[in-house]
Amino acid sequence: MNKFTSALALGAGLVLSLTGPSARAAAVKAPVVQELSTPEISASTFNSLFQPIPGVEPIKASFQFMNTTTTGLMESQVFKGVGSMAGLYAYAYQIAVNNVSDVSGEATSVNSASLAFNATPTLAALTPGATPSATYVSKDGQIGGLDLSKAAPGSVIQTPTSVAWMPGTKTGALTFQYLDASSNSGPLQAGSNSATVIVLTNQPYVNQPVSLQNANPQITYPSAYSAQGGDIHEVPVPEPATALAWVSMIGAVALVRHARKARVAA
Repeated sequence: MNKFTSALALGAGLVLSLTGPSARAAAVKAPVVQELSTPEISASTFNSLFQPIPGVEPIKASFQFMNTTTTGLMESQVFKGVGSMAGLYAYAYQIAVNNVSDVSGEATSVNSASLAFNATPTLAALTPGATPSATYVSKDGQIGGLDLSKAAPGSVIQTPTSVAWMPGTKTGALTFQYLDASSNSGPLQAGSNSATVIVLTNQPYVNQPVSLQNANPQITYPSAYSAQGGDIHEVPVPEPATALAWVSMIGAVALVRHARKARVAA
């Protein structure tokens, strides 16, 4: 190996020794972000499984972006499961955007909404045979004190393009995303309402401030119900109920065949 090649090798080794550990550390520290499925559920089905908690009224809090009049309303309510859903809490969220513009004349909008959610969302199948999910959306009727039927005539009901769960080491966070360049969707437009986003968990509630994003900075922060006190980790990958049923049937058939073979051998 000549001196020039040796120098290159030495330099490459030094660069790798300097950058390798930091790159590995950055990879280890990168936060986990999960996109949660959001199957649709009717208001009537939800209301048969969850009921408002007596004395716990809906929160309806205004928010505002800079250079804009009162921009919209963040609504939330927490419910307790009944019957097969006993032991679960359901957190419901709606965003209504006022039909207003900022000082430049640009119609206002909401790109996303985030809040701390300090308990891992819990998987549950709210309809028979469905794949369990930790989050649902409802686009019709009234859920507790949140009533989409009272939206202004002609209002657009927009479903978030994604619901993201980010489990940290001590706290978790939920983000409802409306602006999505990959699908040319969103934002949540002026004069529109979000569909009701429902998040399930097994932990009771506190109030948390909500961060909403727009080109104009937020100057008034609403509060909403959120979970507290639970373990923080990734939401398990759900197993389809139909797949589980087939696995059970296959296992039962195999057991019968094994028993028959044992009797023949005897």
